Amino acid sequence: MMDLRRLLRDLGREIDRLAQRNEFLERRLESITGALQGAVRVGAGRRKPGRGARTGARRGAPPKFNDAQAVQLRKEYEKGATSAQLARRHKAALPTILSTLRRAGAKLRRGRPSKKR
Repeated sequence: MMDLRRLLRDLGREIDRLAQRNEFLERRLESITGALQGAVRVGAGRRKPGRGARTGARRGAPPKFNDAQAVQLRKEYEKGATSAQLARRHKAALPTILSTLRRAGAKLRRGRPSKKR
């Protein structure tokens, strides 16, 4: 009878230890999924979009230049025109030209152009 009580007491302690370990693992998993939530969609349930959000839509304003115009800008840029010259010529802001060139796949030059003499 004593052996049975001792076994039951040991079993109860083991169950408590496993329950504490399970709580620890659950907290750890919640922190990992919380960190991943911004980068990876977690869970299969549909969520209501946030304030002003459109699901599957591109953020920000639509591009000023279509794909054909972006390719044309890239050709001009690769021939030697600076992004500032393109911005003046096409009446667009410099960041708009730079993002359009990036979208078209151009490798942007860095720094100031050398002075021609």
